[in-house]
Amino acid sequence: MGTQWIEANGARFRYEHRRRDAGTLVLVHEMGGRLESFDGIVAALGERWSVLRYDQRGAGQSDRIAGSLSLDTPATDLAGILDRLEIPEPVVVVGAALGASVAIRFAAKWPARVAALALLAPSTGLIPGNYAATIEKIELLEKSALEGTPAQASNGAPLPDPASSAATWRMLIGLDLAADLAGLPCPTLVAAGSRDSFRPPAHVAEIAARIPKAQSLVLDTGHVMAIETPALVAATIATFVNGIGFMPGSSGSAGVSASSGLASG
Repeated sequence: MGTQWIEANGARFRYEHRRRDAGTLVLVHEMGGRLESFDGIVAALGERWSVLRYDQRGAGQSDRIAGSLSLDTPATDLAGILDRLEIPEPVVVVGAALGASVAIRFAAKWPARVAALALLAPSTGLIPGNYAATIEKIELLEKSALEGTPAQASNGAPLPDPASSAATWRMLIGLDLAADLAGLPCPTLVAAGSRDSFRPPAHVAEIAARIPKAQSLVLDTGHVMAIETPALVAATIATFVNGIGFMPGSSGSAGVSASSGLASG
């Protein structure tokens, strides 16, 4: 099937939208990921709900990040994509790692547009003690961008644009989501991985404790859980979404708009 593209918030995004006569789940991938990060869960979730996933700005085949980045930008990107796809009703946003921070900021800015959040190993800032290593990582990425040399993510995958990755890491350093977390108005699932060395369960539990309507759990998985244990993650999300009774309205006619091209990163 043909690749799908959409213009929103001054950028061009690659996306896939599987439409059903049901509510919409939006899947927001991790730093260094792309929409294919959710390949293992999209079919199961798409049996009941509409599913939207996309390459975030600076990732996959979407437009690169120009200059610095604030969390408001990817949150506004999501709002713009929903507007362009004419999805006005509240959605469930599933965010993986840094994608969870995008989901949180989106819910904080547009609470009426969010029915619930599912936060998978949420990355909401640097873990204490990681500052020096992160600065070193950013400097290496910026050097790669200037010299035009290849760069890799922590999992060894090639990064399509080191400058965008560096800008995203700099954004993570300065994140402060205390007010966003405390003010979240919607049901929120917070899932940690028992084998996650990047965001261990104790760290994720601290985030969940700051959310008024949070349900927290620990899954037998690692950090990028939708890739590592897709069946478990799909079942966990489905149980949560079914539990809140999410099946509002119609989000369009049945069918699939799918992308065929793979991103370079």
